[in-house]
Amino acid sequence: MTLVVDFAEFPEAVTQFKSDGECCVMYRRVGDSTHFTYVNPQLGVQVVSMQFGSEKDGIADLESRGFATLRGMWVTDASLEHLEQLAGDTYVAAVAYETKKGPGLWIDAYPYPPTEGTVLRTVFEEFVNQGLLDEREFERFIQEGKPMVRVLSPTDAEQYLKEKRRGKEKGGLR
Repeated sequence: MTLVVDFAEFPEAVTQFKSDGECCVMYRRVGDSTHFTYVNPQLGVQVVSMQFGSEKDGIADLESRGFATLRGMWVTDASLEHLEQLAGDTYVAAVAYETKKGPGLWIDAYPYPPTEGTVLRTVFEEFVNQGLLDEREFERFIQEGKPMVRVLSPTDAEQYLKEKRRGKEKGGLR
């Protein structure tokens, strides 16, 4: 059996299902997230979590709570299926911004819910790589470009589809 929890609940869940003795949590960096896994073979329980942000912060948090950590990952068929489902989620980020030539729109997709800061940093880095901005001009980009970030979650996308279907049934969207 696999229990998937938010990272904030991961230490408590591991404590609840851990066997007597030392507890080792395995971790593995995947893109912008760190996957943490713990397994208790006697109970047949695996606890899985993903933490977005710094790998070091997640490890430090767990180690400060007395957990040993080791690079690697416990894997079961159920956890692989769940991770594939999570990997299938797509978050679409859009940034509207101003330029001297008029408005601009930048769109990207992420396999996790990106923060506004992540999206802004990504669009800025792309503009730097394209030679449109200097890497020291982030503040100028924010002030002059007036970027507005919107993130569309899989739930949001599904809701839009439901609204669209309802609109067609009623004769169009309003």
